[in-house]
Amino acid sequence: MPIYEYRCLKCGKISDHLVLNRETFEPFCKHCGAKQVEKLISRVRVRISLDSRLEKMTDPALLGAFDEDDPKSMKRLIDKFGAEFGDELGDEYDELVEGFEEELETKGPQAFKEKEDATETASFENVQEEVTE
Repeated sequence: MPIYEYRCLKCGKISDHLVLNRETFEPFCKHCGAKQVEKLISRVRVRISLDSRLEKMTDPALLGAFDEDDPKSMKRLIDKFGAEFGDELGDEYDELVEGFEEELETKGPQAFKEKEDATETASFENVQEEVTE
């Protein structure tokens, strides 16, 4: 069964539709609901179940080059997850990745190390307060 992709002329996002009957199908944007869409020529792809995708993400080879102390390495891993799950992660994911990229560009990798240190210090101070009370 064919899966067709459409770009919304209103919000610019891409929606895909499994079309069972082309004669009665009316494309629309899955994000904003607009009917003003253009058909895209896309690559052939195979849909796999959520269980299969999740199992694929647990492959240790995926984490082979991952360094949790390197923000660029973290971004590459996030991009892999994003590519695997696509639109299902939603707008919040896109905003999170964009914010991460902007902060990495403006402040550099050290900004994330400083945040981590500040979080650890705050957690330690909270524990100290609880102990003294």
